[in-house]
Amino acid sequence: MNKNFWLEALKGGTIIGLVSVGFAILTQTIGEDSTTLLKVVNFLSSFIMIMLAFAFTRKFSAGHSAEVGFSFGRGLGFVVAMMLFAGFIQGLYSAIMAKFFIGGELLQAVDEVMAQMQDVLPADQFDQTYQMMQKSVTSPLLLTISSVFSNALYGVFLGLIISIFTRRRADIFADSGNQQQMQ
Repeated sequence: MNKNFWLEALKGGTIIGLVSVGFAILTQTIGEDSTTLLKVVNFLSSFIMIMLAFAFTRKFSAGHSAEVGFSFGRGLGFVVAMMLFAGFIQGLYSAIMAKFFIGGELLQAVDEVMAQMQDVLPADQFDQTYQMMQKSVTSPLLLTISSVFSNALYGVFLGLIISIFTRRRADIFADSGNQQQMQ
């Protein structure tokens, strides 16, 4: 049963991650000019991710027999596991984008932020902060880890809600299939 848990979480998380990356690419192609369209796309992205997580959890819940049921904790764990895998996919996408496509723009944004903080921080802290920020926006490992971590947190909150609707109490009177009908 545990192997099935991780396999199903991998499947669901991969699909959720790929859909999320698809919406990120769509958002990138739209650009910042059309804010209304961006809001609609972002809403649709969030809605579809939530619905996918709900559908995969419901499907996984339905695979459990009535005698075993599907607990709130199991549902929460399943959603978090799916979101970990989705976060890994999103992190890889972010790392690839930062490395090959938008690295210059990210470093330029760091320069703009640090220009505003130049008068606030002492010189030695400014240099350390500047180097740390540059590394954090371009390091594939940091981008992937932060994506996995943030998606895990999102999965906890999402799982708390989804688990309410997907839990099934164990039925102690369920027919296990081992009893023969009385004639």
